[in-house]
Amino acid sequence: MVYIFCALMWLRLYSCTVATVQISPLIIDVLFFLSSPSLVGGEIITSADQLEASGVNFTWSDVKTKTVKILLEYQEPDGKWRRASLGSGFVISPDGLFLTAYHVMKFCLDKVRANHGLSVNLDCSTAQKPRYKALAGEREFDIQIISHLSETDSTHGKEMHTPDEIIKQRDFVVGRLKSGAPTQFDYWQLRDFDETAIDLSQARADFQLTPLMPPKRVFIVGFPKGRDFVISEGFLNLTEKNRRGYFAANYKVYTAAYLESQGVATDTQWGMNVENHMSGGPVVDSSGYVVGLVVNGNRETAGVVSIENVLATFFSRAGGSTEYPALLLRPTKTPLYLRNTR
Repeated sequence: MVYIFCALMWLRLYSCTVATVQISPLIIDVLFFLSSPSLVGGEIITSADQLEASGVNFTWSDVKTKTVKILLEYQEPDGKWRRASLGSGFVISPDGLFLTAYHVMKFCLDKVRANHGLSVNLDCSTAQKPRYKALAGEREFDIQIISHLSETDSTHGKEMHTPDEIIKQRDFVVGRLKSGAPTQFDYWQLRDFDETAIDLSQARADFQLTPLMPPKRVFIVGFPKGRDFVISEGFLNLTEKNRRGYFAANYKVYTAAYLESQGVATDTQWGMNVENHMSGGPVVDSSGYVVGLVVNGNRETAGVVSIENVLATFFSRAGGSTEYPALLLRPTKTPLYLRNTR
């Protein structure tokens, strides 16, 4: 049932190396090149009408208020401040906890890049230059980093990664949106999960990509450079056994009969369009539950770190008697607490 696919997909278009894949009982080597892309998979949603027509259980307003645009403010030699869009993020709790990619926040994390930080309060907006700001809906917020891993464990200091590196590296952080007044935030819902599915002691273990069974229809939200937010619609179709991450790749990995059995159109165009500065944005299903965050992509490929990977890294079901849960998971409303260094 498995067709051929290539396992090397990059932020920009690069040629892939040889991938060994099994078709029926045969083992063959196939060399693919991405220099001449075929049809780009998925759709780009840019309006409320388009989103409503897609049959999702969340609204354009939900997307706008729950998804974060992350900006960097820097000072020119003439003393004037300028702003540049760096990436995206998304809110996961009513008190303003949000997730984004480590590489989006790397300037704030520069002085602590050799360390892990759990339950910290790292000011990214007022105590440093350049400084970060976040936009959620029509409001602007300061940013604190609450939890992060070392640069080595997050990105290994690299700007671009192969698919195995994307999943082995845990390119994510937990932040908090801060304002001068108490704020109740809209936030994306998180499903409960099986903690045993993610083995933190083997976070960087080798793996082989396999088809995701069944393919999962998702929506990636982000703020491309120079544009308002967009939503990329399509299917995740590759994973690995521990579900540390997923890919939407422009390769056919299912038979027509299997797609028909799952109610998926046999002429589905695989792959999803991810533009620069969408990094750190949410990947959600049609019900509005988070599947992961996007950390890498191009015109026809998206690399996604699973939400289970993030939660198992930075949160725990064990909390002190006086602690409030940092998150409540649905449908069981299981409390999760931020890990600390004690």
